[in-house]
Amino acid sequence: MAAAMRVLVTGAGSGIGRACAERLAAHGAQVLAGARKTADLDTLGRIEGVTPLRLDMTVPDDAAAAAAAVAAQGGTLDGLVHNAGIGELGLLPTWTDADVRHLFETNLFGVLRLTRALMPALLAARGRIVHVGSQGGSITQPFYGPYTMSKHALEAMSECLRQELAPHGVAVSIVQPGAVATSIGERSAPGTLARLEAAQPPFDAASRALAQAMRAAAAQPAAEPDERDEPESATHRKPCAPDVVAAVIEQALTVQAPQARYLVGTRWEGDRVLNALIERLLDAAGSPSHRLTRDELVAMIDAQRARRAPAR
Repeated sequence: MAAAMRVLVTGAGSGIGRACAERLAAHGAQVLAGARKTADLDTLGRIEGVTPLRLDMTVPDDAAAAAAAVAAQGGTLDGLVHNAGIGELGLLPTWTDADVRHLFETNLFGVLRLTRALMPALLAARGRIVHVGSQGGSITQPFYGPYTMSKHALEAMSECLRQELAPHGVAVSIVQPGAVATSIGERSAPGTLARLEAAQPPFDAASRALAQAMRAAAAQPAAEPDERDEPESATHRKPCAPDVVAAVIEQALTVQAPQARYLVGTRWEGDRVLNALIERLLDAAGSPSHRLTRDELVAMIDAQRARRAPAR
């Protein structure tokens, strides 16, 4: 990585964002690391090559301040990593408008606002944008509604920006992690528990059962690494380390031809996403306007694979 590469990473106080800031700085980048908490900013400031930046994605003035900080460092930005995000649980009918807006303000609206603020610097550098989405941008399940809604929307934003900015030399990718060993669940637990325990009939029984399970899990001592090679399942997850995701983010920032999407996680997790996408494809192919045969569908897939081959 060129020593002059300048990258801004949001949500760098912990987890994937911290791992990304540390990795990029270790490889010679100049990193502006956004975080909300003073303690996290102090820690980031002790990492060589990292400049801490107070950045709350829900505060419009912070986006303007980030643009000013980039301008003070030369006015160009080689990479923007949108990692900041929150996640809470609850059956859809139990969410208030205010709760949904708050989640979307961090996971979506703040992302667009910061991108707009930094667009001149990205265009000047012909830089890269990397969104940290989720496998929840392609799938969903009960209790995960608003979180996965925000990640589905982020997928659309990323794809639209990729097409709009490509003629101007700015590449856009989205990284889609599965389970990652971070503190996002712990940070979101108070809001989630309050919502689950306030649920009204007929949603109260399922909600309170999940709240009880969450409290029981939190009371358990940290589990030792499982030496058994048990197959992964919904009740036996195998989260990856944040640095695994950070390595993929670095790839999207530095390879000559970055992919539009990067799926990160275990084979079990990836198969869940692929099966959901295949189901969606079959629904579309079997619609009244198409009624594609198997051979016609396979021919379309082969044509897409052939078009992608030169970029590999």
